[in-house]
Amino acid sequence: MLGPLKSLFWPKDDRIAKGVEVASPAMETLGTKQRKPSLQNVKAEDYATPDKYLEGAEIPTFYQFQSNLVADEDLKPGMVRVLEVDKRLTLPTRTHIRFLVTGQDVIHSWSVPSLGVKTDATPGRINRITTFIQREGVFYGQCSELCGTLHGFMPIVVEAVSPETYAAHAKKWYKE
Repeated sequence: MLGPLKSLFWPKDDRIAKGVEVASPAMETLGTKQRKPSLQNVKAEDYATPDKYLEGAEIPTFYQFQSNLVADEDLKPGMVRVLEVDKRLTLPTRTHIRFLVTGQDVIHSWSVPSLGVKTDATPGRINRITTFIQREGVFYGQCSELCGTLHGFMPIVVEAVSPETYAAHAKKWYKE
């Protein structure tokens, strides 16, 4: 192993034996070389559009809805006080889910600890988080930032259902 390194850095040369200093070829190639920078104009049209969008496939969209805290007088048996909402976020199980989270007014924190999900909802910024829910159930969370009055009363409820149940729910609620 030492042989190739010796030949690279200490080549056999008669001038070395005579005491004349000679730079090795490896050292000569280490210097900067004068090259002209190459400039190339690139337009958005130069990047290929994925074929799945060109063949009439639906371009992914997003859905938005408002979910509010259920007041104490409207609670029914089995509901959790200060954590229950009037419209739950329904998600499918056994599916990779990507959330894009942003805020409109102040910094919020979208947190569902039992799913292991927490991210800040910052105005002017989009945060991306992913999750994979393995079992069906109801998962509770809250905003955990000091984002203003009543911030402690901003619950988040995620209801995880089977993919078949989710498909029926999506047809009902997410009509365009």
